[in-house]
Amino acid sequence: MKKSSDILVIEDEKEVSETLGQVLYAAGHNVSMASSAKEGLKMLKDIKCTVVIAELRMPDMSGSDLVRAVKNIDTKISIVVITPYLFINSAIEVMEDGAFGYITKPFNPSEIRIVVEHAVERYALMDEANKKSYYYDLSILDGLTGVYNHRYLHEVLDREITRARRYPQHFCAIMTDVDNFKKYNDTNGHMAGDELLRGLTNLFVRSVRNLDMVFRYGGEEFVILMIETDKKGAVLAAERVLNLVRLSLPTTISMGISDYPADAAEKDVLIDKADKALYQAKITGKNKVCVA
Repeated sequence: MKKSSDILVIEDEKEVSETLGQVLYAAGHNVSMASSAKEGLKMLKDIKCTVVIAELRMPDMSGSDLVRAVKNIDTKISIVVITPYLFINSAIEVMEDGAFGYITKPFNPSEIRIVVEHAVERYALMDEANKKSYYYDLSILDGLTGVYNHRYLHEVLDREITRARRYPQHFCAIMTDVDNFKKYNDTNGHMAGDELLRGLTNLFVRSVRNLDMVFRYGGEEFVILMIETDKKGAVLAAERVLNLVRLSLPTTISMGISDYPADAAEKDVLIDKADKALYQAKITGKNKVCVA
């Protein structure tokens, strides 16, 4: 069993806090409740906490101010904001102030469970990094872009396959490659190429759901894992990202998608099939999405 974590929920609506509490208790976490931002901040000074889940729009404090106040108490705490789907853009703005992510209302218990699990992992990494005096864990993060690296991809795939077998569900791997990247580098220089990759990963992270994960696979290749998503949903997400790249950056991308378990039951086969789908996208004109 996973080690339980100490979580503080800051929420002024009793029904919402009770629903969250039920999901978190069922997942094995220790949960404390506060009905106002000020009460929550006072509690944080007296209890050890790894994750704070807080309503984005509390009556007594803005989301941004609450995030900053929590970080002033403990920079390691992962903050997850609660937001109606219509206010996702506001949640993303609060992430710029230091929030880890968000969950949307009405609640999806699976989304809550996965986002909180990732938030707990992030706290553990920060805690370990502080103990060892280096930023995060250099063994799992890509130094250039800040997203997860190739090595960690395989650990996550093992975990997600185990989860998908326990709770029968799909997830998809989207292999992504920057079109004509060598030409871009040769024309604009390697510093511009590095900046392009950072801009691209920033767009990826902002464009996918908080429970999805972005990895640098190597060079100009990336993998996006779409959790609890079948191939149809992954295609829609990939096409949205592809169009955003086309509109926002001086490049295009090609993407290949494979589905667990529809296309593969093993991680290496899953990645191989996504890579072959990517190759098909590249040889048939680039700037498109192909599926296994």
